Amino acid sequence: MKIKTAWAIQSLFLCFLFNLAFAAVIFFMADRILEAFNEWVSPLTGPGAPALPDDLHMALGSFWNLIAQVRGYLMAVLAALASAFTLLLWFFLFLAGGRQIRRAGERAGLSRVP
Repeated sequence: MKIKTAWAIQSLFLCFLFNLAFAAVIFFMADRILEAFNEWVSPLTGPGAPALPDDLHMALGSFWNLIAQVRGYLMAVLAALASAFTLLLWFFLFLAGGRQIRRAGERAGLSRVP
């Protein structure tokens, strides 16, 4: 049982680290993209903006609000998705590893493999 417990802890830790790094990269990339969109929209809606038709001005304002909302919820959504993906990946990795541990025990001639 010690081997399977060690495998469970080690595989969960590795899945967590891998997905943490992956989620951090996605977060920073998405934040940079949203920041670039914000920089593109700001001169058209801020002070000293050129005279725009009302429909375009309203559309850009709505786009700016959308960017602000996405940036606000990005971390929470990404953390939830990364957590769910980590647990799913860990579950399948744990099952595959447990099967390999059992096979190795049978090959080694252990009478009882946990």
